[in-house]
Amino acid sequence: MNDGLDDDEYPDDDDDDINTTNTTSNTSKITVDEAFASYVGQIGRGQLKQFLLSSSAWLPAAFLTLVSVFTQRTPEWECVNDDDENDDIFYSYCTEQKAKRIEDDLSVLCSLNEYYEENKKNNTEEIIVWKWTNKKQSIVSEFNLICKEEYKVQLASSMFFVGFFFGAGLLGQLSDVKGRRTGVYAAVLISSLGAGLASISYSYSQYFVAVFIGGFGVGGIGVASFVLCTEPLGISWKGIMGIGTQYWWALGICSMSFFGYLMRESWRMYSFFCALLGCGYVFFTFSFLKESPRWLLANGKPNEAKEVLEFLAKKNGRLTFERLPDLKEPEKTENVNVSAIFPHKKLKLRLMCMAFVFACNGLIYYGISLNVGNLAGSIYMNNFLSGLVEIPSHIAAQFAVDIIGRRTTLMSLMSLSGFGAFISGFLKGKQRIFFALVGRFGISGSFNVVYLYTTELFPTIVRSAALGSCSMIGRIGSISAPQVLFLRVISPELPSIVLALFALLAVLTCTLVPETHGLVLEESLDGAELQACGEEMTQNLAIGSQFSNNFTQLIVEEEDDEYNDNDDNDDGARMLGTTAIDSSSSMAIRE
Repeated sequence: MNDGLDDDEYPDDDDDDINTTNTTSNTSKITVDEAFASYVGQIGRGQLKQFLLSSSAWLPAAFLTLVSVFTQRTPEWECVNDDDENDDIFYSYCTEQKAKRIEDDLSVLCSLNEYYEENKKNNTEEIIVWKWTNKKQSIVSEFNLICKEEYKVQLASSMFFVGFFFGAGLLGQLSDVKGRRTGVYAAVLISSLGAGLASISYSYSQYFVAVFIGGFGVGGIGVASFVLCTEPLGISWKGIMGIGTQYWWALGICSMSFFGYLMRESWRMYSFFCALLGCGYVFFTFSFLKESPRWLLANGKPNEAKEVLEFLAKKNGRLTFERLPDLKEPEKTENVNVSAIFPHKKLKLRLMCMAFVFACNGLIYYGISLNVGNLAGSIYMNNFLSGLVEIPSHIAAQFAVDIIGRRTTLMSLMSLSGFGAFISGFLKGKQRIFFALVGRFGISGSFNVVYLYTTELFPTIVRSAALGSCSMIGRIGSISAPQVLFLRVISPELPSIVLALFALLAVLTCTLVPETHGLVLEESLDGAELQACGEEMTQNLAIGSQFSNNFTQLIVEEEDDEYNDNDDNDDGARMLGTTAIDSSSSMAIRE
């Protein structure tokens, strides 16, 4: 019997040993944030190198996104004089109309063609009234997209953003499933493919398809690159370094002008160069850029995540011969999509408001960006200045959000963008350029702030889904931007009026959502809804308290006045004997 009892005891001891081992194993594991805090460092040389490798994807992204600024620009044309008597009449009329035209307005070519058709009489010989200086300068001249075909220029730009719309969603999912690094490289290569196909297209329909492919690829660069930039960083550095990615974008816009000017005589060469730039980025960074350790750990690859963290720690000089402890895999959480917000009224209102603000930002930003070709002076200098003005805009926004708050900063920048866009539509020359740059300054900073503001308006469980939905809906504004610019055929000022109107509507919409600066971010939907209701109640109480204080102060002031009046009346009564009449009159008035 003793032997039997002993046998029963031994398994219990073994179980205790196993439990102790598991407990020890679990407690020895660390999270990614703990690894950054204790072993890797919040930021160091290794992380900075990875940040530069991943964030530099925004430079070719600028080329590939705004390639149409130069490939679809207004080409140069000239009047033709062949020393013929009939031709002299047309040449004189042509030079007269060209002198009167608004700069970069090709509608005058339509009137020249109509004038020729009406006045050629019985001439059997075809007379050339005008011609393109170089048909290879733009798709406008090569595919003859003027008069009744002019709408196809803006239609191609809209098709680019339609591709962008779908690419942002599908390639964003690819980076979640296959990895951030894979998502970045796939997006860059697809957009480069689109630019390359556009450069060898010999019909508008071929170009149209190529533009869609290019937009599809570009749509995935921003999200995947941004996440890959920030995930290898410590928590305290994510915000400031995340904004820092936008400086690559501004640098790309400035660089576009230099290379666009060098290749100004061939839109195909410039489009092919943009494709080579994207492929070059992949080629030169592929061997050095690491996958996100957070993504590796979240997708069941703790050993690979540990290798990346050890690599960063060694580059930072934090590890020599020792190794990192094992990493603790995060708990699996149920995916929640954006529809979970709809039953919560306050959060649903926030979602609708920010989706509209996103759409307005996209409309105004790309409306101003794609309009640089319609400004006076050199398109290359105007584009360079547009990129240059974004740098101080990002700096100003970076400081303002912590000084005056997220909402106030966003509303101020949106107001500035609308003001600049509106005024520029009614001016000409350098004054028009100046106010267009004012608008560009405002909308660049606004586009930066709206991402930060939106993430703080929603709880953790739906934050990514809410931001993704707002960003996706915002592409509707980007798609609409080329069509808004096309309204200039009705009136040259109309596009500016429309952009300013939507800026005003976005500012008014922001008044419906609360300030988030210093706000504790909730984890759950119910907690966020209660927080929103509490904020509204607090605001109402604050208004009521202010009214009560003002009312009390008013009563006190009236009582003081009454006391002073009584003193004065007492003095008057002693002197004139009319105390009763004055006192009763005074009281009747106050009552």
